[in-house]
Amino acid sequence: MSNPQIFYPDYDHSILNLASSILQAYGVACAHPSLPVLDQALAEPQKNRIFLILDGMGAEFIRRQLAPEGFFNRHVVDEISSVYPCTTTAATTTMLTGLSPAEHGWLGWSPWFREYGRIIDVFLDRDSLSGQEIKPSAGELLPFVDMGSQIYAVTKGAVGLHRIQPNYATDGVSSFDEVIAKIQQYAALPGPQLILAYWNQPDSHMHNEGPYSDLVQHEVKGYEMALEKLMSELTDSLLVLTADHGQVTITHEAYLDDYPDILDCLVVPPSLETRAVSFFVKNHRRAEFVERFQQSFGTSYQLMDRDEVLARKLFGPGVPNPKIDDFLGDFLACAIGDTIIRYHGRFERPHHVFHGHHAGLCAEEMIVPLIITKK
Repeated sequence: MSNPQIFYPDYDHSILNLASSILQAYGVACAHPSLPVLDQALAEPQKNRIFLILDGMGAEFIRRQLAPEGFFNRHVVDEISSVYPCTTTAATTTMLTGLSPAEHGWLGWSPWFREYGRIIDVFLDRDSLSGQEIKPSAGELLPFVDMGSQIYAVTKGAVGLHRIQPNYATDGVSSFDEVIAKIQQYAALPGPQLILAYWNQPDSHMHNEGPYSDLVQHEVKGYEMALEKLMSELTDSLLVLTADHGQVTITHEAYLDDYPDILDCLVVPPSLETRAVSFFVKNHRRAEFVERFQQSFGTSYQLMDRDEVLARKLFGPGVPNPKIDDFLGDFLACAIGDTIIRYHGRFERPHHVFHGHHAGLCAEEMIVPLIITKK
């Protein structure tokens, strides 16, 4: 990547504010401002309101890979910021709750949990290094009230509430065709319906093939055609489409196993994300760590100490979740290039190569489209 554009999260114009717009439209009080362009669309009554997240489909991808006259680009009304880290764990939880990452605490894929003495893939409840299953669930330490429950409490069941998720969830779906079918099913029910849908692609294909690969382009064009057809068939319906984050092309995977001079400075292995790396450093080696990290990764990562991260409110506004104090190490390295930092350790697990990734500070991964259309 040459001269990437750096973009810090804008918590006045972001997916956090999108969630506030939805909640406020149903009478739920919110601590964070809403998005005026979405407020305007929601001010008009609709029988069906469909909110769909396509994981990884950033604004830059829409511009570069899809036709300007196509369904998505025709209906882009805005480009908004993701949260930080711009990763599914933090971003989808923000859109599900109306809370910033600072507030809900789901900071990244693999935080360090002192209660277990382990780095845990929190969505999967497995040890990040060994792959061992973790019980009880680490997520129990990060409870929240989701959007559907908040809206139900205020509307007292006057609005039909539906969630569509991939097949890892109970009653989840296995294809985008099934996402469309579920939307059609719920939209056909009598009375007002609120449909909250999440599909975990094209993100995983972007990881495997690269965000601008032919496979990903073909796949998203299929989504575009399916949604255009859906909206032509529905009546009295609003579709709001966005993403949790975008992706950047990865050209270099750096394993800290190959950097013993940096590893020697650490108390525990690196955690959180490959492009938002939390480092817990031995007190007497802090200056040494900074010097060595800058020598190896200074052009690929912006290194911030804990105080700078908190002063910038990088994880967003609000009262911080107590677990933030555990998850944020002495330093946070935020990617500004096309590199990811990984750690393998002594466990004999296969290496998976990533061709695309996210959670850094590049505009490609930080900025997502806001698509609104109604029928």
